[in-house]
Amino acid sequence: MALTAANKGGGNFPAHDILRRIMTQRALRYTDQGPNLTPLGSAQFRLEGTRLQVANARLTPDAINEAIGRVISYSRLRGISTIWAVTHNSTGEEALPQALLAHGFVLDERLILMARQGDLDVRVNPAVSITPITTWSLMWAYERGSRRSFYDDPNPDDALVTARAHERWRQQEMGWYRYYIATLENQFAGGMYVSQWEDVPTLMGVYTLDAARRRGVATAALVHAIHDVVKAGQDAYCLYVKEGNPARHLYHELGFQTLGVEETYILES
Repeated sequence: MALTAANKGGGNFPAHDILRRIMTQRALRYTDQGPNLTPLGSAQFRLEGTRLQVANARLTPDAINEAIGRVISYSRLRGISTIWAVTHNSTGEEALPQALLAHGFVLDERLILMARQGDLDVRVNPAVSITPITTWSLMWAYERGSRRSFYDDPNPDDALVTARAHERWRQQEMGWYRYYIATLENQFAGGMYVSQWEDVPTLMGVYTLDAARRRGVATAALVHAIHDVVKAGQDAYCLYVKEGNPARHLYHELGFQTLGVEETYILES
């Protein structure tokens, strides 16, 4: 991954150390058994419903095609799709993008990893309020807004919203994530959530409804969540933003630094 050395606002930004910590905690998400890649190299796997997720591959160039073939065969025998995450400039993954495309994988998304240290002291719109989600009705509202924003669906199916809201509610009860909801002049305007089990917490799901855009909703949500992260004793935090998403400019203005790029490739079963 390409690294930057300075954190906006002064002081040194230990990019290499934070990146190492992020990659270490990322590896902890991939603990399932997958196809045997011996002696071709190694990779980590995560089974999630009808998908096999692959990451952290360490393969020599002359073994890549055979290793990809083993993974494809493993997934097809089980009737599941394969999602392969590739970290740019990571040792053992340099030749993966071209090889995956040659095997029929399709590039699904390109994410920019950004990180920051310390509290976020910026002026926020006083008309915006941020509240931790503590009731089922607020979680349901968060999920409905999320589907409207991330799936471009103005009228999400209630059953889908309810099912995913139940998953989020359980995750919060387990202490894995903390969810927040934003209101603008007492009207629902957006939300976000933060991982609570990671060494470097990840800020996720930041969205603002169309009617409330460009009024400081996302900034207020980030300020509130980051304050809670720092108060809990974490010294750094990160987020992923899709390449081309204008929110990246906001994150840069708030002092987030780019650490690298992750691409996701998909092969349907």
